[in-house]
Amino acid sequence: MVRKNVQKSKSAFNNILCAINSIKDTGPLAGRYRTYGSLIKETYKVFTNISPEYSDSQIKEYIIEKNALNKKSYATRQKVWNLIFYRYLSKSPRWVKLSLVKAAKKGIDDPEFLSLFYLYYCLRDRLTFEFVTGTVASKWKNHSTYVDKNDFLSFLTGNMDDSPQIGGWSEATRKKLATNTISALRDFGILKGVQKKYIQHPTIAPETIYHLICILKAEGKEGLNLINAPEWQLFLWNQYEVINALNDLAQRKWIRFEKSGKTVILEMIRIPEE
Repeated sequence: MVRKNVQKSKSAFNNILCAINSIKDTGPLAGRYRTYGSLIKETYKVFTNISPEYSDSQIKEYIIEKNALNKKSYATRQKVWNLIFYRYLSKSPRWVKLSLVKAAKKGIDDPEFLSLFYLYYCLRDRLTFEFVTGTVASKWKNHSTYVDKNDFLSFLTGNMDDSPQIGGWSEATRKKLATNTISALRDFGILKGVQKKYIQHPTIAPETIYHLICILKAEGKEGLNLINAPEWQLFLWNQYEVINALNDLAQRKWIRFEKSGKTVILEMIRIPEE
């Protein structure tokens, strides 16, 4: 019976892969987050006051026309809407929106809210993703936990050869990106501190782990390629920690997971709509 349920869920899961395989930003490094950082308070207010049944136009009206976030200018409301839409709605199927709404209901400091919104914040911006999985993760691995905006500016400089568009950004733009990125990582719990920022191990909710597995599978990753995917570095995890997280989901009956040497079996039991 369990095997039959696994096969049924696998078929159902395969039917929705096309809806999530384009969530991750794979385009050129861009400075789209230079205007605002995490917008965590605004995002929290939006997702605690909407229903999963709300259309994008209804959410837009809530933010812009009704000015639910109390932003003085129309231009500011438009910018906030554009960022929230891009990060959490533009490529998200209904089950992702449902999960985001449920996570917000748990509270702004709840690990499920922080880690799930952090995941999509990073996946939707390659610049942030590369900085965290590169510079921040490398520092953590080497037991050097202090991070400041100069680390981000050095990261930009190091990417100029592969991303020449960075050279066209003004100094003010680069500094604003650095400030916003460091502040956002603090808001999401990856960094701590006020004047000085230090890396810390974030608390990642099972729901967030499940979402990442869905996305990795949608990209075609299986076996060791899934376990070793760079996306896990967003959580500052090594392979041992990834395996522990997958074992936890297996105990919850969300997935079937087995690992023996280089052989890895990971099958979906829970399907996203549930």
